[in-house]
Amino acid sequence: MCNFEEGLCGWYQDNSDDFDWSVLSGMDHTIGVGRSLSVAMWSESLRGAFGRLLSFPQSPGPTDYCLSFFYKLYGPNAGALNVKLKDLDGAEILLWTRSGAHGNAWHEAQCPVPNQLTTFQLIFEAVRSGYDGRVAVDDVTFLDRPCTIPPMCSFEGQTCGYSGSGKVRFLHRNGNSNSITGPKTDHTLGTELGYYMMVNTDVANLPPGTASVLTSLVQPGTTRTECVNFWYHMGGEKPGFLTVYMKTETGDRVQLFYDSLNQGDDWRHGNSNISSGLVNWQLEFEVFGAGGKDTYVAVDDIFLAAHPCEDQGSRCSLEKGMCSWSNTQNNQQDKLDWELTSPEAETHYPTPAEDHTLGSEKGHFLFLPSSNRTAANQNAYLLSPHLPPAKVTCLRFWVFKPHSSDSQLMVWKLSGGLTHPLLVLSELGGPWKRFDINITSSEEYQIVFEGIKGTAGVVALDDIEYVIGRDCSKKGPESTSRKPNNAGEIAAAVIVVLLLIATLIFLLVFYLRTKPRAQSETDSSVGFSNEAYESDRTNSS
Repeated sequence: MCNFEEGLCGWYQDNSDDFDWSVLSGMDHTIGVGRSLSVAMWSESLRGAFGRLLSFPQSPGPTDYCLSFFYKLYGPNAGALNVKLKDLDGAEILLWTRSGAHGNAWHEAQCPVPNQLTTFQLIFEAVRSGYDGRVAVDDVTFLDRPCTIPPMCSFEGQTCGYSGSGKVRFLHRNGNSNSITGPKTDHTLGTELGYYMMVNTDVANLPPGTASVLTSLVQPGTTRTECVNFWYHMGGEKPGFLTVYMKTETGDRVQLFYDSLNQGDDWRHGNSNISSGLVNWQLEFEVFGAGGKDTYVAVDDIFLAAHPCEDQGSRCSLEKGMCSWSNTQNNQQDKLDWELTSPEAETHYPTPAEDHTLGSEKGHFLFLPSSNRTAANQNAYLLSPHLPPAKVTCLRFWVFKPHSSDSQLMVWKLSGGLTHPLLVLSELGGPWKRFDINITSSEEYQIVFEGIKGTAGVVALDDIEYVIGRDCSKKGPESTSRKPNNAGEIAAAVIVVLLLIATLIFLLVFYLRTKPRAQSETDSSVGFSNEAYESDRTNSS
């Protein structure tokens, strides 16, 4: 394993790229205050678009390999991190990629490396798309065995061990594969170059009653409840029936998710809690044909979180990630990303001193900083999942925007490709402030938080909640109110209780000391003697 505490280990800088990776002290995954390898996109010394780190040549072997590492991809315009394989002839293959904001936290990655017949090299490539973010890697290990199921699979470059079964198989493809129908763009990159897994459900290919199944590698069982997240795309009339199962090693199948509707040219979010006990299991995406024409079902960005799903997305405190909210990857809609952080972890950007949920520096929120590193008026889109038509839906959220910030916040309803304004916020000031908005829609829609950057300051969001069928004016449980930091009040109450107990003990001892004397003076044949009482008191202490 290379933790970069003592140099670059078996890696070196590529002399043919535009800039170098740097050893950064004080921010690492290994010990928290050690070293990692980083590219600060905001550095004025950077020029060009690529910075590459190459491994020493690796010898071929009889099995697949696994490149395990931790990465940080942070900031409103952080760019991308790629892992590539370079063969003996100099040809390069993309094995793994991540782009956009991923929060101010370290993430574990497992990149499968296919078996090679000749000497090869691995490449970490930082791709610059702007001037406001950081890319870092740490604790890099090259294992001479296949990877276990990765915590997230974007299907960029490879299938992460997912395999198809049935008469008709899932295909690994992108929007440039024009031989059959399918999504024009993937979910990960939002471009025609991005990959996903798809099955053609046309009646001539997958007749009604015929199934195609996509199955993950075996996942070890655990006692904790986990949350599986994924994105799916169903196209055409009668696209088929999509069911997601947890299949245990004993053969049992537990249904997690179901859908059968054509819901437009959109990627949609699905999730479910998984409780496997200690039994090993696999994830199955099963699709049955429904007799449609030019139809398909696709899946992308499968992610397993080591905690339960947070209220299936309708109430999001941001303490365990972004729930069902997501940054758009459509460059025609925005250029920046909302970023997830906490005051405790933040060292570069201006942020609130505390979040709203916990009221502490450990709490998390989404924010969009303003600076002169990028042009003013660039925007960031935060999208809700697709919400059903309703006479009323109550949207409630908290905003932080100090007087010093010249950024803006706009809230939209997005339906039928058109946006309808719900809120425009330019001036706010002061602490966190709550906003309630009633939304009415006769068709399916999404909620959009659009942040527009200025030249200084920050705008932040926390405790986002929507309740379908509820009017905001009607009183309900205060589900996203701040949890008070009342440690001082609790300590004071404990002290008072202890003083009361001590007083009662003192009075009891005083009573027991004096009562025998009074009784002996009036009736010497009744009660305890002083000697007996003193003896008992000593033995009990």
